[in-house]
Amino acid sequence: MSGAGATARPVRLADAELRFGDWGPGYLSQAEHAAFGTIVLRPGDEFANHLHERHEESFLAVEGEAELWIDREGPVRLAAGEFVSCPPNVEHFLRNPGEAPFRALFIKAPGVAADKIDRPWHPGDRPSD
Repeated sequence: MSGAGATARPVRLADAELRFGDWGPGYLSQAEHAAFGTIVLRPGDEFANHLHERHEESFLAVEGEAELWIDREGPVRLAAGEFVSCPPNVEHFLRNPGEAPFRALFIKAPGVAADKIDRPWHPGDRPSD
């Protein structure tokens, strides 16, 4: 849905095709100016540490709670109704340590394709010397 003349249509968060079946990220809309989607984490799920070189990624929690590490510092608790933004080149790691599902809306602006860079790290890892 991009360009002049595109018709806006409602899309339900629950209808996004999630990357890992019943969890992970799923896109609702992708265009050059921005990409919108949802991420679902079941209890115990983690979304690996990564960054984006060109776009800012923002999250608006809509259900449940998750822990967020930004540049390997945290955790910061992200609960329904709360918003956080990760500028370009800022690492972020997300996990659901709770007993209920977590769902958030994410926005990536601009909508740069293939801009995710994995940065292997997990909370509890020892710093390398």
